[in-house]
Amino acid sequence: MFSCKLLHCRYGMRAGISGILLLMLLNNSLAQVDSTILAPKSWKFDGTFVFNINQSSFTNWIAGGENQVGLTTIVKPVLLFDNNRWSWSVNADFRYGLQKLSSDKARKSDDVIRLELKAGRRISENWKFSVLYLFNSQLSPSYDIDNSNRLLSAFMAPAYTNLSLGFDYSPDSHLSIYLTPSNLRSTYVLNDSLSHAGEFGVTPGKPVLVKFGPSSYITYKNEVLKNIFVDTKLGFFQNILDGLGDPVINWDAVITMKINKYMSTSFTFTLMYDPDSMIDIKDDFGNVTGKAAKVQFKQTLGVGLNLNW
Repeated sequence: MFSCKLLHCRYGMRAGISGILLLMLLNNSLAQVDSTILAPKSWKFDGTFVFNINQSSFTNWIAGGENQVGLTTIVKPVLLFDNNRWSWSVNADFRYGLQKLSSDKARKSDDVIRLELKAGRRISENWKFSVLYLFNSQLSPSYDIDNSNRLLSAFMAPAYTNLSLGFDYSPDSHLSIYLTPSNLRSTYVLNDSLSHAGEFGVTPGKPVLVKFGPSSYITYKNEVLKNIFVDTKLGFFQNILDGLGDPVINWDAVITMKINKYMSTSFTFTLMYDPDSMIDIKDDFGNVTGKAAKVQFKQTLGVGLNLNW
């Protein structure tokens, strides 16, 4: 009886010690996980604020010219998390610009709402398996220059979203090459007049156009020369649902040349080609004879305030 009780006591002590060790090990592991997730060095928040102005005026200038003033604001906040195993990033891009020529009323010169969310699991030193979501639209409506009553676009008309699973190659913190065979691309036209007209490729009366296919998304952000910074993104998408047609291409860049700590010259450009984004074709008399998809290009240049945080 005594030996039996002693045996139970020994096994009980061993079980108790094992349980305590297991709890200590589990607690230590959880502490390491929590410290990894919550460690300040794993998180990074930065961004850029730019306020540019460009202006020209003419008084008794025999060669002629129109007085003009333009204002552009760019805000690009970035939130990053990376613990060498999991990564998560949120990039936002907000731009708005106005331009006024002589006595004409002010017109919009730039309007961008762009959001990029990416979450990834590292599978090797330079590769991650990632999910990517992109949103792109504008804030205020745009109207035809020749007919101020004709609406061309508005908030969420169009809006483009891309949702995909793929592989992200990042040899360093400046470059990312994202490749996916499965990108779900949606075009939203949430304005009745534009959707009923079938603008931006939607079926007349339908607010959404869905496409699917492979895509790539390349981003690069770095100081390429002393005081010259480049922030650029290049996207490519090929639809396969209705056969192989023309691809969708988007290329955007912001080039900043710093003058001093607070002042800089900023140059932005956007190149876009979308087979569903049609522009009017006009004859020599200004009459609309049809529509066609063409390469679209937009650029701005200005000097002003530049703050980084």
